[in-house]
This record gives sequence, structure tokens and C-alpha cells, in this order.
Amino acid sequence: MKFGTRLRTALLVLASVGLLASCSAIKLGYNNSVTIAYTYLSSKIGFSAEQSSQIKTSLAEIVQWHRRNELPSLARELETARVALAANGNAVAPVSSEQVQALNQAIRDSLRRTADHAAPLIAKSMLTLTPAQIPEIQKALDKSNKEYQAERIQPNPTKQAQASAERMTERFERWLGKLNPAQEARIAKWARYDVKHATDYYQLRLDRQQLFMQLAQQAANRQIDATSLSREISSLLNAWQTPVSAAEKHDNQQRQKVTIELVVDVLNAANATQRNNAAERAAGWAEDFQILVKNNQ
Repeated sequence: MKFGTRLRTALLVLASVGLLASCSAIKLGYNNSVTIAYTYLSSKIGFSAEQSSQIKTSLAEIVQWHRRNELPSLARELETARVALAANGNAVAPVSSEQVQALNQAIRDSLRRTADHAAPLIAKSMLTLTPAQIPEIQKALDKSNKEYQAERIQPNPTKQAQASAERMTERFERWLGKLNPAQEARIAKWARYDVKHATDYYQLRLDRQQLFMQLAQQAANRQIDATSLSREISSLLNAWQTPVSAAEKHDNQQRQKVTIELVVDVLNAANATQRNNAAERAAGWAEDFQILVKNNQ
């Protein structure tokens, strides 16, 4: 996970900390998410003692809020997913696009609420930045973009599609186990579509980074107040979930539609063992989230 994504993750510190880990590691990752996020950020930017204290306090507050307000609903969504995924003996019930869309929308709504809550705390931390720190942030973003471009934007479309298919296959196999040929073929078809959007997505990433850097410069030079900065940060974070322009909104909706179709097709091509693997993983996450909520009470 590169700096652009890690920055957003570090600032929001969502339950998706566990998305790259096994179920047994979710609680550990979540409980240590403040330290993980701060360590990553401080490896890119030299913070003063005052800044470090402010950032750690803000991150801790975001995590506590998320634990209280978002983990319970996410646990319920995962339990719903478990029921839909589980096989009845050797029989598997078809998964509908409406079911997948409902889970997708629930996650997006959670991200939006978290971004809205985090924005004032992010703004407060950003207002401690100094002009001398701005080049450090830009350097980290430039390095991240070079790595992202090398990994995701390849001159050869065929190789790029293969790499995209491999990444998506790995994600599915974390849930289902080894995929069958029909599932692999569906992912390969999706990857060929995904190649068409990779360059546009990369440019959008650069554009949003530029907006972020403009806000960081204004914050460092005290050219923006906390309320305005918070509003702009919230808008920037939520732009990934709810784009403003008609063209981007259309592209976003189309990409969601194609990806949801992929999920439905792969799940409906799964056998009972694969579906039960996914159901067990959903159950494990739901249980971990419930434990995290309970331990906070």
C-alpha cells in the first residue's frame, strides 16, 4: 500500500486496517492502528514534539469514535454477508447484485461518516504544519506516485491486464480459496476492462493530491481557518465515494456496476467449499469487530 493510500488510511484509521491481514490479526492491527499510522506518517515527515502529540491525540480520537460508532454496524453487515455466503450442505444459493450493492453501499456510507468525523481532527493537525514540511510531503507523494505508476500503469496493456487480474485473484482467494477456471476467466475479462480506466484513475489521483497540497500549503502558512480547512478536507476525502462532476460520477457508477457484476459472477461460480470459506471469514471478522466494540465499553 503506497503513500497516497496509506495517507488516507492513516488519517481515517478505518476497520479496513484488517483487510490485508488474516482474521486473527484484525484485533491486533486495529488496537495498534494509532501507532501504525503515526509511525508511517512520521517516517515521511519530521514532526516536532508538539505536532507528534497533536497527531497521536487526533488519531486516537478517530479510532475510538470509529470503534464506538462504525464497528457495530460493520459487524452486522458482515453477519448478513455470512448468511448469504454460507452453503446449505452442497447447495449454494445464488448471490444477487442487490445484495452485493447493499454491502458496498453500507461500506461507502461508513467511510463517508468517518471522513466527516475525521476532517476537523485532520484539519487541526494540518494547522500545526510549517512551510518547511511541505516539500517533505510532496517528496513522499512523488515517490509514491512513481511506485504506483510502475506497478499499475504499464506500457503493455496485456501485461497490465495480467497484473490487475493477479491482484484481484489474490483478493478473492483470501476469501474463497483456490479459484476455478470459470472464476479466473471472469476476472481476466474484468481486468481487460480495468486497463481502460487505469490512466484516468491515476490522473485523478494526481489531481486530488494537488488539491491536498494546496490545502497543506495554506494550512502551513495560516492562510485558511480551521472550519474552512475541515470542510475542504471532508470534501476531498469524500470525493472518492461521491464525485461531484457529472462525468466522474458516471464513470464511478459504471466502475461500481462492473465490479459488482464481477463479485456476483465469481461468487455464483463458487462451489460449496469456497462459499463456506468466505462465510467463515465473514464470521471471523464480525466476531473480531464485536470483541473490539465490547472491549471498549
